[in-house]
Amino acid sequence: MNFETQLKAKKLKVTPQRMAILSTIYQSGHIGIEEIYEKIKKDYPSISLATIYKNIASLHEANILREVKVPSQKQKYELACEKHLHVACEKCGKLEDVYFDVESVLNECSNATDYKIHDMNAMFIGVCAKCANS
Repeated sequence: MNFETQLKAKKLKVTPQRMAILSTIYQSGHIGIEEIYEKIKKDYPSISLATIYKNIASLHEANILREVKVPSQKQKYELACEKHLHVACEKCGKLEDVYFDVESVLNECSNATDYKIHDMNAMFIGVCAKCANS
């Protein structure tokens, strides 16, 4: 992914910290702020947790990142790309993306409610195969 182009398109400054944050999220899929901080401070020892929070907020506001709220966990972040849903294991906390025809769900909900729906945030909760077998 070309993060530099995304940042410039949203009129955000391209900084090494933002590039590191985006790269870390890209590699991890779903990740919390403290985890991002722990990974980035290896390469940027002078970076503060406050800087991570500030940059995450800017990237989220610019719709480059999406916040994923998992029940009983701190929120995680992912790159804002193709619309999808999430499934979370209530035992181990594993979080996975689920892709299917999300547009049809949006249209059906819009038709049923007369809302003009532009986005969605849904989480399915269950037990992953590994936890179910242990």
